[in-house]
Amino acid sequence: MGAQKAGTTWLGRYLGASPEFRRGFRKEYHVLDAHHLASERWLRDHLVAGARTSLDEVEEGAPGPRAGRLLLRAAMVADLRIYFDHFASLVDRDDRVRATGDLSPEHALLHTDHLVGVRDGFAERGLRTAAIFLMRDPVDRVWSQIRMRAAYTQHGSGGSSIDELRSDHAVERFAARTRYHETLRRMGEAFPVDDVFVGLFETMIADPDVAASVSELVGITRRVPRALSRPSNTSPRDVATVPDDVARIVARHYAETYREVDRLRPDLEVARHWPHARWVLG
Repeated sequence: MGAQKAGTTWLGRYLGASPEFRRGFRKEYHVLDAHHLASERWLRDHLVAGARTSLDEVEEGAPGPRAGRLLLRAAMVADLRIYFDHFASLVDRDDRVRATGDLSPEHALLHTDHLVGVRDGFAERGLRTAAIFLMRDPVDRVWSQIRMRAAYTQHGSGGSSIDELRSDHAVERFAARTRYHETLRRMGEAFPVDDVFVGLFETMIADPDVAASVSELVGITRRVPRALSRPSNTSPRDVATVPDDVARIVARHYAETYREVDRLRPDLEVARHWPHARWVLG
């Protein structure tokens, strides 16, 4: 379920280290978001363009190495039954496999009825759906997303990431992925409490209970390889300190997120673990 820049890569590596978990051909399929969300129409267009190219390659008798997977993902977006059948087949073909998954952080944006459809689609195939949601301090999450965008686009604006954090933190592409309380509400409406795990990016590595809880939720034996004892996709810039004046502005903009997460999940102690919660929670 996300959130973006909150530990999905670590989670994928952790689950993928278990012989009881079969991931499939991608960590992030981006099928449900491309199918359901108007905000992700660009993703659907990108996938369709890739599928068209792949069809041309097939017609010419020289399909590229990604052709089959692109065409399969396009077919999934067109008909979600193909999506559900794909994951069901990953479990059904091997008695040792107890779990599979799609770790696309944009699932945090799905509406309640979308999540209910996912739950019911897998239930029809004899599978229980487990929802995992990892959250990160809103200031740090937005900053990390801004830095990722800068690295991908190489936009060369001449400004620093801190300048962009100050000016862009409230735009919808960042805000939608930071309203954790809305995702928590939708998850609670769609899934039984026993089928949900919610954790914090800041504690998932150091707290052994996180790995144990995730393993128990998805029904696999707990394993923590040494290689997974550190976060993934981080850099010194990701963990550098945001200047107090900027952090205060961003944190207060997301005050509702801090307060609602603290109210909904007091067990997570976000006032203690989120460094910028002090600007809102005291």
